[in-house]
This record gives sequence, C-alpha cells and structure tokens, in this order.
Amino acid sequence: MGTSFFTIAAFALLSGCASVGDSKPVSNTASAPQTISTDAGYSYLYSPMPDADRTAVAITWHSDLTNVPVGQEALPRLGINLMLNGGAGGLPAEEIIADFEDLDSGSDLWVQPEEISGFILSPKEHMSKASEIANLVLTKPNLEQKWFDREKKILVDDASERESKAGGLAWNLFREVALGDHPYKRFWSLQPLADIENIKLDDVKAWHADAFSNKALTITAAGHADVAEISNAIDRVLVDMPSIDREPAKSFSGPEISDRTILLHKPDVEKSVILIVGKLPDHSEALNVPIQLGVGVLGWGKQSRLFTAVRTELGAAYGFGAGTWDMTRQHRVLHISGEIETEQVQQVFDAVEISYNKFRADGINLLEFPIAKKFYVQRLNEEMDKPESVAYLMMEGNLNGFGNSYMPNLINQVKSQKRSEVNQTIEQNFPEFESMLKIIVTPDPDAIEGACVITEFDQWQSCG
Repeated sequence: MGTSFFTIAAFALLSGCASVGDSKPVSNTASAPQTISTDAGYSYLYSPMPDADRTAVAITWHSDLTNVPVGQEALPRLGINLMLNGGAGGLPAEEIIADFEDLDSGSDLWVQPEEISGFILSPKEHMSKASEIANLVLTKPNLEQKWFDREKKILVDDASERESKAGGLAWNLFREVALGDHPYKRFWSLQPLADIENIKLDDVKAWHADAFSNKALTITAAGHADVAEISNAIDRVLVDMPSIDREPAKSFSGPEISDRTILLHKPDVEKSVILIVGKLPDHSEALNVPIQLGVGVLGWGKQSRLFTAVRTELGAAYGFGAGTWDMTRQHRVLHISGEIETEQVQQVFDAVEISYNKFRADGINLLEFPIAKKFYVQRLNEEMDKPESVAYLMMEGNLNGFGNSYMPNLINQVKSQKRSEVNQTIEQNFPEFESMLKIIVTPDPDAIEGACVITEFDQWQSCG
C-alpha cells in the first residue's frame, strides 16, 4: 500500500506550496504546544522546533458563508483569488511574489464555508518583513478592474468545465440532492454560472471590508523562531484589521443522504462515473485515526480493496478509490468513486458493493493492518518535521475541538491502535451501503439496472 492513503487534508494542501519553498526536513519532531499571547493580546498555540530552518504561522478567521448575499456565494473564492493574484498596496502581483521569494518565504490563503485560513512560512530573520507583506495583501489588496475581470473569467471557465465532465456533474448532482438550496451548495458547486457572472468588483470590495477582523481568530505557530519573533510577526500580520464581531453561523443540519440510485444520462460525456456517498460521525479524537486507517485500506492506493476489486480483478481501465470530505467541521462524509468505461458500469457497481460490504463486515485483515499503520506513521514522521505541517495539524486539531495534546500524540496514537478496535469502528461507523446515495453519470441510460434515470438535475426529486 502506498503512502497516498494518508488523508489528512493538510498534506494535500501543503504539497502545493513547493513554488514558495518548502521547509527542509529536520531530525527533530515538534514538541507539545504552548499557549502564548502577543503584545497586542492575540493568543496562539506554539510548538518549538529549534532545528528547523523556518517558522510557520497559520491563522484562521472565523466567518460564515451564509452571511454572504444570496446568489453571491462565490464571492469569497473570487475575492481571495483576486487578493492573491492582483497585487497589494499599489504593488503589482509579480512584485509581491518576488519579494516573498527574495525572503525565501511563502504564504497562502484559502476559504471554506465557515472560515478563511492562511499561513506564512519564513526563516526567522525574515519573519518581520514577510508578515508585513502578508498584512499588505490582507488589508490593502489592489482590487483593480482588469485583474477582477481576469479572475472572474478563470472562475467561470473552471465552473463551466466542471459541468462538461462526468466527475464534476456527479459531485454537483450529489450536492443538489443532499443540500437543496443551502448556500453551501452554491459555494462548492459554483452554480448557476449566471450568479458568478453577475458579481461586480464593488461586491468584492464590500466582501473584503467585512471578511477579515482582529476578532474570532485561531492562530498556531511552529518552527525555529522564538516567542518574541513569532509574536511580533502575528501582530504585524493583523495590524490595521477592523474589530468586527462575527454573526452566529446560520443553521446547517447537514446533508440529507438517503438510499437512492440516480443515473444522470448525458450522451456527450466520454467516460462514466460512479459516486457513492454516505455519512460519517463527527470528528473526535477517539474515532479519527481508526476511520482514516479504514479509509486508507478501503480506497487509497493501488493495493487498496476498491482498486484491487475494480482494476486488478475486473481488469477495468480505471481505478476506484475512497476518501472523506468535511462539509463543515460538524459534518463529514465518506465518498467512493471512480471513472470507468461505460460498458463496465454495472459490473463495477456490483463489484464495489460486494467489496465494500465485505470490508465493512470483516474489517482490515491481519496482513493489511501492520502495513497500514507503518505507512501512516511514516507519513506522519515526514510531516512532523515540517513547521508548516505542524502548524496546520495544530490548527485542524483546534478547529475540530481536540485537545492540545492531539498533534504531539498523533504518532503514538496510530502505533497504539488495535486491529479489533479499528475493525469495530469500521463496522459501527462506516455507513451501510444500502443507506448511501449512489450517483452514476453516463452516456448509457441503461447502464445500471433499476436506477432512476434523469437528464437534468431538477428531475432528481422524482427518484423516490
């Protein structure tokens, strides 16, 4: 089994930071986090890594997408893309990027429905300057029309392309069925396109004025800089931000997922896609590692159960996999999916059902279990030597409601797992196949026996 089964989102995200320079691996791992306050009064978790060559500071601004005007749910994505790619403080984007590179530093910024998060990664001697540049991007983005037009076109083109492919259609239909008209659906699916096209530059400016505050923050830091240097950097990043109290998040009871098999008939798609989704329990320190081990053995890598059942045993041209997706901090799902040749849809669907039911009933076998733990620990050891990964893991643990001991104890928690207990978690917490929502996007309306066939999203409600 390859290491790719490790599903903590941090590593997929941080792998994209190579362009701004990854920190070098070190021989030490992060120590237990300390709670520190800056001179300006911001509290943060800090994990010293004295042998690292850089320090990472991660900040999450708590907000809520449902407070964005109806029909403008794409605003946060568009706004952040413009902030990152349109320059700041009157400086062009290429100069901002060059300044970070000259400092051997980097940064990023991303949005989720209930929060906006970002980080800076820098050698300690450049942290002050790197934090000043980050503050400029956050508080004084250029927000110019020409760059706005460019970023909006990119977003519209990406959303349009998604609607032309079976995989994008499958996920958008899942959200249509499971989320109804909730704003989170429009945020993730970027539909309808007319909503994005109707957003104006003034809308982005209004969003930005309210998006960042010096209140309702979660901050973590890890690396070789000392407390005074990190505290100074945090205060510099947050200087001149308005003091805006956050409104309570609007109600979201989670996705409505029930046993339906819906076939979306699209004659023009080149390949067929099967997407199967079911509910998982909320995040908890006790369940997270067993669930990740289970998902890894089930559907990550070429030796996983699903890949073996579909690609190896059936000889299908494409593989099948599984993963988890956090819709919010309180709601996450298990997803099983793959792209397949149309003539094999029924065969693959049946094989996946058999493989999943067997896995849920019997769990991880004696040969798989030590291998799964070994690669989980190996990947963690690699990431625990990187300040950006440590800061991110501390942030994720905090936002998921875990204790401060979660991050430094994670490796030992994996090592201490017992197969019988993990298998019990799988049996009790992985959704029954019969309870999951099955979506098939295919050019063949007869690809799945007994499926409810539709041609447009709004027809799904006829599917029992």
